[in-house]
Amino acid sequence: MADVEGIKLESDYLRGDLAASLSDETEVFSEGGQVLIKFHGIYAQDDRDVRRARTQAGIGVAHSYMIRASVPAGVLTGDQWLRLDEVADEFADGKLRLTSRQGVQYHFVNKRGLSPLISALNARLVTTLAACGDVTRNVQCCPAPFADRREEQLQRFASTLATRFRPTTSAYYDVWMDGEHTATASPESCEPEQSFYGASYLPRKFKMGIAWPGDNCIDVYANDLGLVPVTHPELGEGFTVLVGGGLGAAHARPEDTYPRLAEPLGWVRVADMAAVAEAVIVAFRDLGNREDRKRARLKYVIDTIGIDAFRASVLERLTTIDASAILHSALVIPDWTDAHDHLGWHDRNDGTSVLGLHVESGKVVDAPGHTLRTALREAIGRFGLNVRITAQQNLLLTDIADADRAALAELLSTHGIVEAVELSHLVRNAMACPALPTCGQALGEAERVLPKTLTLVAAAFAEHGIANPDVVVRMTGCPNGCARPYTSEIGLVGRTKTAYDVHVGGSAFGTRLTRRLAEGVKLNDLALVLSPVIGKWVADCDAGESFGDFCARTAVGEPPRFEILSGAGRTQ
Repeated sequence: MADVEGIKLESDYLRGDLAASLSDETEVFSEGGQVLIKFHGIYAQDDRDVRRARTQAGIGVAHSYMIRASVPAGVLTGDQWLRLDEVADEFADGKLRLTSRQGVQYHFVNKRGLSPLISALNARLVTTLAACGDVTRNVQCCPAPFADRREEQLQRFASTLATRFRPTTSAYYDVWMDGEHTATASPESCEPEQSFYGASYLPRKFKMGIAWPGDNCIDVYANDLGLVPVTHPELGEGFTVLVGGGLGAAHARPEDTYPRLAEPLGWVRVADMAAVAEAVIVAFRDLGNREDRKRARLKYVIDTIGIDAFRASVLERLTTIDASAILHSALVIPDWTDAHDHLGWHDRNDGTSVLGLHVESGKVVDAPGHTLRTALREAIGRFGLNVRITAQQNLLLTDIADADRAALAELLSTHGIVEAVELSHLVRNAMACPALPTCGQALGEAERVLPKTLTLVAAAFAEHGIANPDVVVRMTGCPNGCARPYTSEIGLVGRTKTAYDVHVGGSAFGTRLTRRLAEGVKLNDLALVLSPVIGKWVADCDAGESFGDFCARTAVGEPPRFEILSGAGRTQ
């Protein structure tokens, strides 16, 4: 077993020595404690901008912590958002970061700020439990509150799944909140033996997402378990179930680690879906690789035993419902026509509107001429608004009275917040992970160099007469793929501190993996690498063919590893 497995098993359901470590004078947890805090929504980090200088000076690294709040479907009340905003100043660096899984992160939190920050969030029914670790992560769902969608039903279901699959250990409350429980962080019972996870939890993280048919804004195929509502002609409402997605890889192991898109498992009635989801997770718990964490995700289980054998394993674990009534052949998912960012104004036809605001790399911060944090604070307080976080790291302001639209627009304008229609397509579509200086996995920069990167990409298209290319660019500082570069039209993946692998050919709708065009490219050489491909696209593309579709059709670059191994890459 991997060392992590022993730490989990001996932790007394995620307690370990965390309580004792919080009371000592150091800024660090023990080695085992650094594993366990992840289950509580915390990562140990340090400021890598000053790491070398501090090490040379003999004063050690600048330890700090990242805390992640889990927000099912990205849905927050205005009161919850205002508290999230307040604690950014009280305990972190004055910034909130919206994640690509609809959560919120804080960076540069010191050890003594962990308990008060977590307590403050839980007082507003926002939890950090299971935002990280070898458990089910934040449950994604399309956040759009549009009149023509059953969004409230789906978002409630996402919240139900999130509550059902959080660890039931009371360690979270005992360690961080002196035993005080809250309504959202756990089921009523917190007895660890009642949790299906068991004492060693899952082999690795497990991600779930619910997409609205036609709109893949959450990248449903990148999830271990993806759900798409599809109505059966005889059995009524249900979900086509997708399994085995995941975008993480390792540069040092290209032969056996790779991105993979989820594939259909079957169709399930709404009433049975939670039980089936649990059976999928339990099958992963039992079959996942606990010796090699690089190969521990569900996608590798399915590629090893095959989808039919995995389906049989799920059916074996359905002990609470009649298995013969579920997992019919998967119904065909309607064609994807968008991966909507939901930016701009949307009329709900009920006297209220929704406004989607672009947030560069998810950073909610006040900067000269662009005071976004202050603008949101004033808007939510003045107009009584609520908030939704999107999977593209943006924000939706909801419940805007139509009579307040003009006043809200004026308030935002005074803070330098421009409407989405004023942004270029590249800026509007782009996404990057935090990377340096905080992330311990980062090999290179991402969010800090994204503006420069987009300028270079724009220049490459401008060489061929394309002034405002409608192309999806995503960038990460390492191959773990948190900003989902492997499904974008242009993906940049950090290989060293100054060089990136360049990928092309993904789908703007998140339904196809990229192909690697070049390895270890310096940013200043990015246009040289992209320009020839862009030139071919301009000269030879079919009418209306997107850049990503053209690169896939003409087989630009190396094919995805997933396709080589399994002949898959299926999206429907």
